[in-house]
Amino acid sequence: MGDKDDNFKLDQSAQDLFNQLEGIDDTLRVGESGVSQSSLVDLLNRQTKMLDHYRILLADATCLFAGILKSSYSATTSQVIDQKIQAFLATLKKIAEFPKFKHKIYCRLRGQQYTSSQSGSETYDYELSFNNIRLDYQMAQVVEEREKTQGKGLYTKLMDAFQSLNSMNIFNFSIDTGGGEKEDYQKLESNLRLLIKFYKNPDQEGFVVLDEYGQSNSNLTLMAAMNKVKPIALQNLVDKVKPMILGPSPDKGLALFATVYDAIFASLHRRKDLKKIPIEVNNAQLLMENLHTDPKRSTVVVQISRLVLAKYGSSPRMASEVINSINSAGYINIRPEVVGNRLTSASGFLELAERTDNQEDLQSEALRNIEKGLDHLPDEIYDNMSITGSEASTFNTEGQETKFLLHEKILDFLSFFIRRSSIKKKVQDIANKNVWFDDDDYAVIAKNFSISQEDAVHLIRLLRDCFDYNGNFRRIFFEKNIQGFVSCGSKVFEFLWHYLKELPLRNDRVAFLNALQSLVAQLEQPELALNILLSDIFDRSAINVKFSDRNAFILATALLCSSRSQGRSHIELTPEDVLQAKDNLNLDTIALVLDFFESHNEDITQKFRQITEILLKSSAKENFAENEMQPRFLLYLIREMVIFFALIGGKSAHTIIRGVVLEFGDPFSAYYREMKNKENLRHSLQLLQIAARSLRRFAVSQDINLLGEIVSNEDAFIQLYDEPDPLNHVQRVMDKIRNSN
Repeated sequence: MGDKDDNFKLDQSAQDLFNQLEGIDDTLRVGESGVSQSSLVDLLNRQTKMLDHYRILLADATCLFAGILKSSYSATTSQVIDQKIQAFLATLKKIAEFPKFKHKIYCRLRGQQYTSSQSGSETYDYELSFNNIRLDYQMAQVVEEREKTQGKGLYTKLMDAFQSLNSMNIFNFSIDTGGGEKEDYQKLESNLRLLIKFYKNPDQEGFVVLDEYGQSNSNLTLMAAMNKVKPIALQNLVDKVKPMILGPSPDKGLALFATVYDAIFASLHRRKDLKKIPIEVNNAQLLMENLHTDPKRSTVVVQISRLVLAKYGSSPRMASEVINSINSAGYINIRPEVVGNRLTSASGFLELAERTDNQEDLQSEALRNIEKGLDHLPDEIYDNMSITGSEASTFNTEGQETKFLLHEKILDFLSFFIRRSSIKKKVQDIANKNVWFDDDDYAVIAKNFSISQEDAVHLIRLLRDCFDYNGNFRRIFFEKNIQGFVSCGSKVFEFLWHYLKELPLRNDRVAFLNALQSLVAQLEQPELALNILLSDIFDRSAINVKFSDRNAFILATALLCSSRSQGRSHIELTPEDVLQAKDNLNLDTIALVLDFFESHNEDITQKFRQITEILLKSSAKENFAENEMQPRFLLYLIREMVIFFALIGGKSAHTIIRGVVLEFGDPFSAYYREMKNKENLRHSLQLLQIAARSLRRFAVSQDINLLGEIVSNEDAFIQLYDEPDPLNHVQRVMDKIRNSN
């Protein structure tokens, strides 16, 4: 482009993580002790090892990137910088080998956790990601513990990089590797060298381009440099676009763009006048995307971003913190000590919005996100909060009180959630006839479930009727009241599940399970209940094994069927015949589950590994503590998981089910050799039978060969018994594996 370029005008308008595991090694593994290891745990560990490999590469790329930019402040020699740049590009090429890599790497300041005991260290709480791989300082510690050699010093190196980003006032960046061709990496190198030049002197005349707020902008500057546009030409364009973004009469065609940078690129890319830069730093559009809004609210979200940038444009970090405070994701896994500061920032935005013409729209959008974020905070946070007048108080573990002045609308939210937390405890103790609910309690329940206060009174009365005077759950009364429960709306299942799933008596839990099956058969939106169950099972904030998990999978399987029986049932396990289901499966619901599995793949792997490891340890034990999970329960839990995975299908499900078949189809494994209670042989073979039948659903030729090998070991299975199998159980299981379909 030449001098005429200052005259151009603006137009007016997560990878399938199991790809590398497709061919599973069926050979027996022997550890240092000479004892064969679990094939299933080995499979799951290999997936984790693959993910850790890419996390280490992601950390390496970030450390190199931060170090390269930081060198602009020092007297680092050009030779050292060249070496770091080549190492950075080489690392990006390795990351690009990830199956179905989406070509983009992201880094954003999250600021929700303390990275150390030092107050204020949440300023180093960054999150790195690509596809569905995520890495923060917490995961870095986990990886370093797992990968003693490759991950050595990972946490310290990554924290140094985060501190460097913090010192350079970088709150987000994105790296686009394009098609991965030679010219793409050459463009990345050019981009990086120009970034070094920018950070060396962000006020350099004749090179730097200012944004609409008069601040030096790396993205605009590099856009000009990499497209060989004179900075003055692009600056003139910025000045032309500025009133179309900031008003007083903004261009409606630009309503979806938070900054001039994004508006220019979006308006001109079809004419190919400008190429987008592959490395963007502090792009406000990335923050806007984190708000998880729907298209109808996009214009308001952009207005929010513009308002924040207009106020805090000179402080990218402050702008990031304010955006996070009115973003529901900004409250996920947040430390209690950070909540007060985050809500203070949110209050500041609400006050800022009051000085605008569209105050109601801006505040409504922000409050909707704040409420959604607060809705998912654990009760323990609210248990340590109180409200007096216009102040909220929190208490830390040492009992020290901290007070915050908050906007009245945020105080209203807090008051509601504090009350809701106390009412939850009442609901959990609803079988106690001494527990009573007042009008305020009913008002909170009504708001929580989006029902009338009269319906809230009715709901509590229905729940009370489900328990006798001894506190025992009465299924028949529950089923009589199902229509009353369903009339309370879609949230009633969540209410019932979360507060009655862990009834203290086993008979009550079984009765509750069967009662809920009658309820789910009448739900108009089964996918809502299914999402509640899956989110509870694979809760990423606390992956652990619960007694309720087995019932959750039984219910989840029932929800997959488009023609669910409404008859009265009494089961503790899903009938094996459900594996014959093909035509009566709800394909839309299965598609939603597959999406969930893709985004929570690692949580699912971690959960399955945890269950397997607990089973291996418990099977080798003779004595158990009270309420400790025993092998039979764990085997039945895996059985339910296998059935559910078989019905949803997909490569991930196939790989795990094949791993189960390998584990329980090897009569020479350590699991069978170390088993203390031979009664568990029968339950293990029942699981093998289910897993084999599930595996056949995938119709893979290698699986059929594997099942043939297992059947050929029938005599070895028979010899596992201390005495002859009186029921010929092994023979019957092998016959079913031969003939299963």
